[in-house]
Amino acid sequence: MQQTDQQIIDSVLAEFLPLCQIPHSSKHEQAVSEYLTAQLKKLGLQVQHDAIWNIWADAPASAGREDEPMIALQAHMDMVCAAGIPDFHPLTNPIQVETKDGWLSTNGRSSLGADCGAGIALILWLLGQNWISHPPLRIIFTVQEEIGLLGAMEIPKECVDHVSILLNLDGFALNRILVGSAGGMREHYARAVEWVPSPAGKAYQIKLSGFTGGHSGFDIGEKRANAVILMGEVLRRLQTKTPFAIAAFSGGEAFNAIPYQCTAVIISAVSIENAIAEMKQNILARHQHTDPNGSLEVIPCDAPPQVWAGSVTAGFLTLLGGFADGVYAMHPKLADCVSDSSNLGHVYLENDVLCLDAFIRFMDTSAEYALHQSHSLVAGMCGFSGTVRTRYPAWNTENHHLASRMAALYHEQTGKEMQILAQHVGLEPSYFIAKNPEMECVCLGMDIEGCHSPDERWRLGSIPVLGRMLAAYLANP
Repeated sequence: MQQTDQQIIDSVLAEFLPLCQIPHSSKHEQAVSEYLTAQLKKLGLQVQHDAIWNIWADAPASAGREDEPMIALQAHMDMVCAAGIPDFHPLTNPIQVETKDGWLSTNGRSSLGADCGAGIALILWLLGQNWISHPPLRIIFTVQEEIGLLGAMEIPKECVDHVSILLNLDGFALNRILVGSAGGMREHYARAVEWVPSPAGKAYQIKLSGFTGGHSGFDIGEKRANAVILMGEVLRRLQTKTPFAIAAFSGGEAFNAIPYQCTAVIISAVSIENAIAEMKQNILARHQHTDPNGSLEVIPCDAPPQVWAGSVTAGFLTLLGGFADGVYAMHPKLADCVSDSSNLGHVYLENDVLCLDAFIRFMDTSAEYALHQSHSLVAGMCGFSGTVRTRYPAWNTENHHLASRMAALYHEQTGKEMQILAQHVGLEPSYFIAKNPEMECVCLGMDIEGCHSPDERWRLGSIPVLGRMLAAYLANP
């Protein structure tokens, strides 16, 4: 018997709320995996799991549909645990939720875990509805998605070998359907720092702060300033005015975040305030549209006892000047979609080694090769060695038949058009498609805002729309 919208919302939340009682951050999914295994077994499914607690199970087809191609429903178990109050401990505390104005949230106490608990809850609801006719189904719940798609990478190939269609439920917007996502390569470059006694002169801290920053996938197309790259420009321009030595340099926080701050400490033979003042207006004006709160400051400071050797400074500033950063190419077929990009996200000193962490995102493997080769060559010429820390493939499909079918179902439900696009971040279908290139795949989702933050919230009205879309698709793929 079909349910009303409110009954669907209540039923899906009844599947979601128990997940909130089980801490399930990345690499700590065993308890939630065991809970989901028990739930699937209650529904009569045989469940398998691997060593890292990925689980998968098959739901038999409805009568008369046993010979139809298999469809997979997939979501990930882990969540990003962001604390909004001092006494929230993600490895031990349950998530407390409340409903207000049609949204489910924690009211700022912590992240909600709707990414991707909402998808898991909807799948469990679908499995419990006897009125939904469906072909053979494979249910796949993965781990460690939030730290590099590691569960999808490790899951056995046979898990998707016989799957014709895979529906990933890790989307964040009801009106968008994803047909592709970027691959990713994390690069690490390093050079030992030779120290020499500080020369005579004046010491200054040069500080870039207040820039917008952002996610190197979602926000790279906004052309926001990269504070590390910008500091390189400041120092190279300063070199034309006066010689100096670098005593310290740090900027950014993570390989996949656009740096919003960077600090350098230098010793110069002469005052640099006027030289910095001359370039400040030009630099900040260039980025006024994207980084209105950006600031460039010069602060006199105590002289440190040591500075970098001149060869280190020369190599480092040359590397910053030659490092490809930002959007490399836009998608040739999807409007306003970045295809390939690079982000120099973090520069830091570790045990007297100068380190740079960068992230290449790509839909086109030739662009990935070009960017990586460019970085490797200029780094090598500047005395830096490089390694690839992690890599995952792109999900890049030209077949949009499945997306068109889902868009038509969305229109039937809402009377509105659905956006078909690719996303410039990594998604698990990248690995599933690599294991089974014949499989067709889309990513769908409900309306979830503020993911990975204490402001995360889930619009409850989006639940029955996607639920009915999936039920209609399973009835008639």
